[in-house]
Amino acid sequence: MFQSGIPFHETGNFKSHRTFLPDDQYGIALDNLVKGCTDILLLSPPQTKPTKIFTGRRIVQPQPDWWFIGGRIFPGETPVQSAQRLLSRELNLDISSSRFHPVCAQAFAFEMREQEPKHHGTTDVQFCLKVRLESDEEVRKVVLDEKEYGEWEWKEPREILEGNFHPALKYAVGCFLAGEALEELEECERRGGRDEEVAK
Repeated sequence: MFQSGIPFHETGNFKSHRTFLPDDQYGIALDNLVKGCTDILLLSPPQTKPTKIFTGRRIVQPQPDWWFIGGRIFPGETPVQSAQRLLSRELNLDISSSRFHPVCAQAFAFEMREQEPKHHGTTDVQFCLKVRLESDEEVRKVVLDEKEYGEWEWKEPREILEGNFHPALKYAVGCFLAGEALEELEECERRGGRDEEVAK
C-alpha cells in the first residue's frame, strides 16, 4: 500500500535556531551529520500528453548532472513546507501545500561535495514529492538559478527510465509511475469497471 502522506510529529513547542554556517563549518557538519533533503518531481500540466517531468542539469556538486529540483530541509519545516520554499527559490513558483503528494524516500552517499574538502563527500536522506503544474502560465514562470543549473528540460518518464540517469532519479520516476497506475486502478474500481478493464 502506498503511503498517503509524510507525517510530521512536533513534540512540545519546537523553535528553530538555524544560523548561517560559513563553508568551513558547514563542511565539518557534513562530515558528521546526514542532511535531510526535499526533492520534487515537477509534472507538466494535465493537457500535456504524455506527462513530462522537469529536470535540471546541475553544475555544482554533489550531483553535477541531470537531477531533481530541490534541496536541504530547514529545521522545523515539514517536507511540504520545504518543497514550497525550494520551488519558490529555485523556480519562482508559488504552489499551495494541497498540491504536493509523496512519491518515495531514499538515502544517498556522494563521493564529492561543493564545500572543502570536496573529496569528503556528503550523505543525504531524501523525501521526494510530486506536484503537477496546472497551466501553461505556470510553466512560463519557471526560472532556474544559472549559478546552480546549466540547462533544463522536460523529459518523458520512459526517457529517464531507459536513459543514462542517476539511479535515484530512475527510482523516483518508477515509484511515481507505480503510484499513477494504482490511482488509475482505484478509479476504475470506483466507476464499477469490468474485470477485464481492471485487469489492464
